[in-house]
Amino acid sequence: MNTYSVVIDFRRGYNRAERCLQILEKLAGRIEGDVERWLIVDRPRLPLGNLAERHGARTLTLPGLTRGARLNAAANVGHGNVLVFIESTGELSDTWLQEIDQALRVQPWDALVLAADRWPASAWFPRIGRARLHAQVFAVQRVWFERLGGFDPELEGQAERDLLGRLQACHARVLQCRPEECRRSVS
Repeated sequence: MNTYSVVIDFRRGYNRAERCLQILEKLAGRIEGDVERWLIVDRPRLPLGNLAERHGARTLTLPGLTRGARLNAAANVGHGNVLVFIESTGELSDTWLQEIDQALRVQPWDALVLAADRWPASAWFPRIGRARLHAQVFAVQRVWFERLGGFDPELEGQAERDLLGRLQACHARVLQCRPEECRRSVS
């Protein structure tokens, strides 16, 4: 059984926080493992803090850091054996965490990237090699994250892409798919 540390960087896109946290709370109740929720903010925002508390999430105030450094800081406070990084500006499906959990239980993937067709271009990972696919969720086993030293703390918009490239260069088992393809590939 996996445990998850879900990290959402709300330095931008925090207007979607409530919907994102509602879905995450619902999904956390549908899987067997524990799901920690970490929200990264650049400055304390009372409404976001209250919202996080209502949905069992914790906030990390990390001003002035690059994206790579922010995500590393959040990963370091989490305890899950799977780290999940969400692009806060995207609209997630109601099953994304279940897709990841099922994929990790069925096959020993080291990392997963869930992508969608009609999703605004992500700042960190605009395309995963197929036309019009945009990343929504990046999940990585903590052992691989730590083995590779986490995200490059110097990087802003390319932090996730860089880590994914290093995972692939080290022959990690990486699944990149749409949620419906993920279901078929693990069935």
